[in-house]
Amino acid sequence: MQEILLFMQKLKKLFLREHILILIFCLAVIQGPAFSLMDNYNTTENPDCITYIHLAKFDFNENPIRRYRLIVPLIAGGLNTTMGPAFKKMEPMTFPSDFPLSLSFFIINSIITCLSGVLLFRYCKTYHISQFGCIIGILTFLTCRWTSYYAGLPLVDSLYFLICMLTLVAIKEQNTTYTLLAIFLGPFVKEPFIFVAPLIFVFSHLPKLRLAVYFILSGIAVFSFRYLYDLHLGVPASGSIAADAEHLNALWVNFRNIFTFHGVYDILSNIGFWIFIPLLALFFVPAYPVFLRKKFEPYIIWYLISVFAQMIISGALERMFYLAMPVMALYISFSFDELYKQYSNAKNKFI
Repeated sequence: MQEILLFMQKLKKLFLREHILILIFCLAVIQGPAFSLMDNYNTTENPDCITYIHLAKFDFNENPIRRYRLIVPLIAGGLNTTMGPAFKKMEPMTFPSDFPLSLSFFIINSIITCLSGVLLFRYCKTYHISQFGCIIGILTFLTCRWTSYYAGLPLVDSLYFLICMLTLVAIKEQNTTYTLLAIFLGPFVKEPFIFVAPLIFVFSHLPKLRLAVYFILSGIAVFSFRYLYDLHLGVPASGSIAADAEHLNALWVNFRNIFTFHGVYDILSNIGFWIFIPLLALFFVPAYPVFLRKKFEPYIIWYLISVFAQMIISGALERMFYLAMPVMALYISFSFDELYKQYSNAKNKFI
C-alpha cells in the first residue's frame, strides 16, 4: 500500500509540472480539430500525403523532393506496425484510405505539434510575458488553420516547425543542446532548413569555428545519406537537385501575389481573429509602435526574412508563412499583456 501511495505521489509530481500541464493543454485543444480533419480528409488526393504514406510503408522510390524526409513517416510506420491491428478495429466504415496508418500519423504529428506548443510557451516566458499572455500565444498557434492540418494528416511539416521552434529557443536561451538538435536534425527533416541555418550561425552563442565544424559534419551526414539512398534506389542524385531548383520558377509569381488582396488574405488567415489583439493595442496602448519596434530583436528580423524567402519559392504562400507563427504568437502575447495593463490601470482609476 505504501509503495502504491509513493508511486501516486511521484505520478502527481510528474503531471503537475508546468511543461507537462502545457503539453496536456495543447493535446486537449488540438485533438478535436486534427482528428476531425483526419477523419474527413481524403489523403489519396493529396500528393504530399501519398508520398509520406508510401514512405511509411517502406516504398522509398517516391517524389525526388519529398522522398528523403523519412523521420516522421518511419516513426508513424513503426507505430502502425505495432498498433495497426488495434487501430483497425476503430476504423469508420466510410474511411477513404488506410485508417490505421492515418491514425498513426495523427498521433505522432499531434505529439510533435504539442511539443512545439510547449516550446512556444517557454519562448514567450523568456520575454517575461505573463502566464495568461503565454497561453494566448499558444492558442494563437494551436488555432491557426494550418496547425490542425499538420497535426492530423500524413505530413512532415509539424517536425519542421518544431525544428524552427528549437532554433528560436536555442538562440534566445543560448541553449547548446537545442542548437545541436537543430543543426543535425534540420537538414534531414526538410530541405528549406538551408534558409534557417544561417540564423544559427550568425546569432548562436557558440563560437563560429565550432559552429562551422558542426555544420560541415551535418552536411557530410546529409549528403552521404542522400547519396547512399539514391544509390540504393538506382536513381541519379541530380534528379532531386533539379526538382528542388524548379521551385525557383515560382519566385516571381509568389512575390507578385504577396501584394494582391488574395495574397494578403491568405497570409493573414493564419492569424485569424487574433489579429484584433494587436489592432486594439495599436489604438489603446500609448506608444505601442515604439514598444513593438524595441521588441524586434535582430535575430527575429532575420528569421522573418528566412520565412519570406521560403514563401516566395514555395507553392503556397500561406503554408510557408505558417513558419512565422512563433513570432506572430509572441507579439500577440506582448500585445495582450499591454492591453491588460491598460485595462487594469483604467479599472483602478474608477475604483
